[in-house]
Amino acid sequence: MLLRRITQHVKNQNWFAVFVDFLIVVVGVFIGIQVANWNERINDKQRAENYKTRLIEEISNNRKMLLARQDSYAQQIEYGLAAMEHSKEPENDETAWLMVRDFFQSSHAFTITIQRGTYDEIISSGNLGLLEDQELVNTLSDFYSHSGFSTIQVIPSYRENLRRIIPFELQSYFQSKCYKVKIPDTHELLRCPAPAKHGDLISLAKTLQSNNELKDDLRYMLSYAGVSIGIAGNLNNRADAILAILKGDDSFKDK
Repeated sequence: MLLRRITQHVKNQNWFAVFVDFLIVVVGVFIGIQVANWNERINDKQRAENYKTRLIEEISNNRKMLLARQDSYAQQIEYGLAAMEHSKEPENDETAWLMVRDFFQSSHAFTITIQRGTYDEIISSGNLGLLEDQELVNTLSDFYSHSGFSTIQVIPSYRENLRRIIPFELQSYFQSKCYKVKIPDTHELLRCPAPAKHGDLISLAKTLQSNNELKDDLRYMLSYAGVSIGIAGNLNNRADAILAILKGDDSFKDK
């Protein structure tokens, strides 16, 4: 309709009318572009808020897991130190069991695998700029690219070497009665009693106690657990910094 009218005005050489019609077209296109840009900005803001909400949940879950891991490593160190302190040969099944239990409970492996689905989605979709906060972007990068992850994915040889010695039936008892996993990802090493049928505990305890190579492996395992506690603590501090920015709550930075 408008094109037909413009054509008629040109034929009639009504240049003022042509100018008005042309102006209407330009203004209409301009308004259309502005509305589209406005809608895009609203959509971008909504996506950014959605990302931030999901990041809060993701980082909070990671924070809980890291705290649980620190506790698990601390339990492992406690058992390991107790195993190293057994200097006297066991005289009965009770003392032999305590020794065997200390050696075994210090052999658990706790790796740290963080949730990163939301962050990876933001990166892969090229939407990092939607966050519009360079401090947040930098802090997220510091957390998710932490170099310590490669360290805490390694399982020391003590675990394998010890479990080559402990009878399978006894290992099954440890796994079912002396070890508990809670939500969220909390590992509890229990001070469980000896099983009713346990074989020659005294002989087994003496074998473990006299194995100096195994004790060397245990020392490294304890060192590994100590380093892992430090890495988990460092990651937790970074998680707190992210939550402080996302929630606008500086109290996280003071924890």
